[in-house]
Amino acid sequence: MAFNKRPDGTLIKGLPSFRGMLPFLMKTRTESAIYFEHDIDVTRTLEYLAEMNEGLEKKDRKLTIFQIFLCAAVRTIALRPQLNRFVSGYRYYQRNEISINFVAKKQLTDDAEEINVKIPFDPNETLFTIPKRVNSYIYKAKSDEGNVNSSETDFLMKFPRSILKLIMKGFLFLDYWNLAPAGMIKADPFYSSLFVTNLGSVGVDAPAHHLFEWGNNGLFMAIGKIKKVYTMNEQGEIVGRDVVTVSYTLDDRISEGIYCARAIDMLKNFVENPETMEQIPDLTDEHHRELNLKPVKVLEGAGYV
Repeated sequence: MAFNKRPDGTLIKGLPSFRGMLPFLMKTRTESAIYFEHDIDVTRTLEYLAEMNEGLEKKDRKLTIFQIFLCAAVRTIALRPQLNRFVSGYRYYQRNEISINFVAKKQLTDDAEEINVKIPFDPNETLFTIPKRVNSYIYKAKSDEGNVNSSETDFLMKFPRSILKLIMKGFLFLDYWNLAPAGMIKADPFYSSLFVTNLGSVGVDAPAHHLFEWGNNGLFMAIGKIKKVYTMNEQGEIVGRDVVTVSYTLDDRISEGIYCARAIDMLKNFVENPETMEQIPDLTDEHHRELNLKPVKVLEGAGYV
């Protein structure tokens, strides 16, 4: 019998029997994946960014379009707690933190080292708290001290393939029985609420991305480049709008389709109307109970709460 307690989540009891059967019917995230794509109009969003950043000289204090997407994602997960579920060992768990992982380069060159930036967020994030939190974790990850995941990977890659395969199988065995070390799960980017790739930053459109079988991440969001789209308005005039294509990959087992579809529409609305994220979200006691989050720790030296 598997141990019920995990360092990254709480066992969910009382689910409908059909939902509980899904991990036995669809055993992997690959066969459970749902792909969705839509366009988000960021014309007003870019105008809002220009107003917010006017007069700010320091780059790390400026709000970016990517940070608006991150804030929208955090708020959507907070308001739609079922998105923060995951399946492990054929059981459902409510993740105990809202964590987002993305890949950043130490330098903007083709051969620069890529690093994973995994950030735990507070459900009450606003557009005024996001920049400092995100930039603090990026700075920490880019430093040799903060790039823990890279150090562990470098160590593991020193082993022969046969030994490395055994190590990986051993970790999966421990994870299945909820015995995997909490420190390894905390550092692993594939144990997160949402994995994001911002391909728009390098001028590429959003692909339909796969989910990873390693870990327990069940949500992936790919953000494409900003492009001009021309349409005709009611007056018969040609109007240009700034549009971003965003694609999502979701583990179909974590929640039902209507719930996820409304969540995606919610995120779109937040990005297109960023001023709605200036204040903390209106989370009810029921939201907090369902989220069941542990307190978010302050990153040392970051200077935020």
